[in-house]
Amino acid sequence: MGILSASVSVAKNEQERDALQGWYWYDWANQAFALTVLTVVVPALTASMYNTATGTQSGDSFYALVLGLSSLFVALVSPVLGAIADRIEIKRKILWAYTIVGVIFTAMMGLAPFLGEGTNYMFLAVCLVIGNIGFAGGNVIYYAFMPYLAEKEDVDHVSSWGYAYGFMGGSSILIVHLGLGLTLGFTPTILAFIFVTSALWWLGWGYQLFLKTPEPKLPSPKEYESSMEAVKDGFREVANTFREIKKYKSLSIFLVSYLLFFDGVNTIGGMAAAYGESVLRLSTTMNFVLLLMVNIVAIPMTIIGGKAARRFGTKEVLTGALIVYCVVAILAVGFAPLDLNDDHERYDFQYDWDEADDAYELTTLYDRGVDAWVSDSGEGDAKFRDAFMEFLQDDSGDERSSLPIDEATVLASRMMGELDHRFSFSFNGGDLDGERSVGIIHPTMIGDGELSWWPETLRDNLWEPLGFGVNLQWIMLGTMVGIVMGTVGAQARSMMVMLTPRTKAAEFFGFFGFIGKAAAFIGPII
Repeated sequence: MGILSASVSVAKNEQERDALQGWYWYDWANQAFALTVLTVVVPALTASMYNTATGTQSGDSFYALVLGLSSLFVALVSPVLGAIADRIEIKRKILWAYTIVGVIFTAMMGLAPFLGEGTNYMFLAVCLVIGNIGFAGGNVIYYAFMPYLAEKEDVDHVSSWGYAYGFMGGSSILIVHLGLGLTLGFTPTILAFIFVTSALWWLGWGYQLFLKTPEPKLPSPKEYESSMEAVKDGFREVANTFREIKKYKSLSIFLVSYLLFFDGVNTIGGMAAAYGESVLRLSTTMNFVLLLMVNIVAIPMTIIGGKAARRFGTKEVLTGALIVYCVVAILAVGFAPLDLNDDHERYDFQYDWDEADDAYELTTLYDRGVDAWVSDSGEGDAKFRDAFMEFLQDDSGDERSSLPIDEATVLASRMMGELDHRFSFSFNGGDLDGERSVGIIHPTMIGDGELSWWPETLRDNLWEPLGFGVNLQWIMLGTMVGIVMGTVGAQARSMMVMLTPRTKAAEFFGFFGFIGKAAAFIGPII
């Protein structure tokens, strides 16, 4: 049985098969935003732009704030829109509006790499806030279709296949983007192409839902004389639901637990790339490869999770997957780059002796160049600029590709005394061979915080004995996430369908969205 046939095997006729396929294709479509944009590119790009503009290491915190604000908006409006969608046959129209907003602002992100330092990350942040509103708000309505597409005994199957389609679609376009980046480099033009094609992928494949999946029929739709009247009725119904929530005890307990566990799940997924870029200083390519691998692993594991849920129970499978997430979270707190030591190519500014030119040639980490690492005006890099920029740039601001031996000797001496910065230097060959320096704010300097003992313990007793650099740590834990990531999302969605009256599907999924986005706000902000 092929993938398409297996995914719609619960459908009873051709009309139901078409409706299910259209619904699946929307998951395939918007995962271009969820994976390439929201998980891989924007977190790392925003953090990098912010760090370069400010001269700090707090780009991941800035990204968390931006992501949290967009999630807060969706959390506030989702229950009301859901209540309206349960009274008017308007789900497709709301989803279409959210889709168009998301597509437009995803494409507009392509302008950010061409803007100047300071402006670029702010523009990207604004586009992210609005684009994520389109994505996350649309998902709330999209989920509300599911009770009309499957009987309750089939929701594990449908939910799991929906997630699997999403992982397949997101991975397919990410492979194209990764190939371009590895071949041509992640230049501003390539980044713009990535954003625009992600938007077109979302729009093109997502349109299948609007062609094939009909508007769910309501038993007694209401008519309103104006949009304002519908909004007021939506607020009233949300208030009534809050008052009557005690009638749905199991659902209430589930929503509270969902807030708690999804807070962790969402934070791990949403912040991974920004944390890898800003704190662990991973390369863009490494982030792409890892997150692609995670999603490829998640495709079969999500389907297996759905089959396991039908055999052992949705709650039991969800619980097992969450236990794995807990293990991942505990180990992730212990991420620790190994000491640089003699690994010359891991240093930010690498000087190699060139016998022919009688000078030291400069190479920067990941070949990003000095401008991409050091802020032009940010306060965080002020001391570093004062001490070292004369060696890295000439008077016109162009990068100095080499240093004669006399200047290199001065740099080697100065870098040993000026350590209040976030960078590292290394000399290889020539008279200065083996001269190295690491700033006290460099990622390998764990610090003396309350939890610093944990990464130090893991680095000394696990990562270093195994030879696990931060890339291997990243891959190992990423694989563990991939095994259970889709299962958590799919089975949580299945539980919601099982506990929700069909006539209140959109409204209750509005609350589901509210809880999810509240978690998406709380986790990154913390």
